[in-house]
Amino acid sequence: MQKIPFNQDCWTGRVDSEDGEQGLRIYQVIRDYKNIKASSVQPKVFVGFCSEEGVERNKGRIGAKNSPDLIRKSLANLPLHFSTTDFIYDTGNIICDDKNLEAAREEQIHQIDKIIKKNHFPIVIGGGHETALGDFLALAKSYTNIGIINIDAHFDLRIPNPQSTSGTPFYEMAKYCEENKLNFNYIPIGIQELGNTKALFNRAENLSVNFIMADEVHLNLNKVLEDLKIVIQQFDVLYVSLDMDVFDAAYAPGVSATTVNGLTPFQVKYILKVLMNSNKVKIFDLVEYNSLYDVDNSTAKLSAQMIYEVLRC
Repeated sequence: MQKIPFNQDCWTGRVDSEDGEQGLRIYQVIRDYKNIKASSVQPKVFVGFCSEEGVERNKGRIGAKNSPDLIRKSLANLPLHFSTTDFIYDTGNIICDDKNLEAAREEQIHQIDKIIKKNHFPIVIGGGHETALGDFLALAKSYTNIGIINIDAHFDLRIPNPQSTSGTPFYEMAKYCEENKLNFNYIPIGIQELGNTKALFNRAENLSVNFIMADEVHLNLNKVLEDLKIVIQQFDVLYVSLDMDVFDAAYAPGVSATTVNGLTPFQVKYILKVLMNSNKVKIFDLVEYNSLYDVDNSTAKLSAQMIYEVLRC
């Protein structure tokens, strides 16, 4: 495991000097988190978690470990439509390059815990969905009544056999909640019937998981959004995870496991808006982008646009 600091080379793009401040792009306002100063706006802080060890343990197709910097490059050139520009920071990458996911996760928890305790907002870019467990455990150091929102085609409720993988994080969260006498408030959105076994559906039922099928989103997005607004009122804070394989393969070919009949960018965008507008989200992560299978960087660009929706709220 190694820690790589903020890298300005990831943040480059077009210059529209003739337009002054109205021509600014993300890369022109990004700052190194170690140089942060007091701000009237809650800082949003990028953390890269460069790991595909969990995907490999889960017998998936590898290629996610290089995703954080590639997504940064797609995000860098997007134009600014914010009322203020002094709130976007980057703290660099945690790299799992020795198969020791557990050591990398400990560093992840340590770093993100520090960010949350300063009331700053971590945006964690994975990596495989093993990213999720460390993010939740960091948030759980400060909060107890946490709503866990996973926008994903899969439950990721597999039982470690014996190690943690990209398919086990939400089961591991359930065990953590059980051991610490907390409610396991898990709401996966976009679940695919053919992407999960009967065993996983049964486990979700046994854990009282309040899941939303992809077909429900397709049939009536407005109802899903209105129901979501009501459900999240019961939680003090939210942890939101976006697995890029929730999107249909036509929109997101570059993922660890593609999905047929997946969600659309429009649907996910408005789910994110509802969550972010609640002012309860304390941490967001985006996972499972796999550049080895991308087409014309379309999935990287989609990842960047989803992160942009989080930045603008």
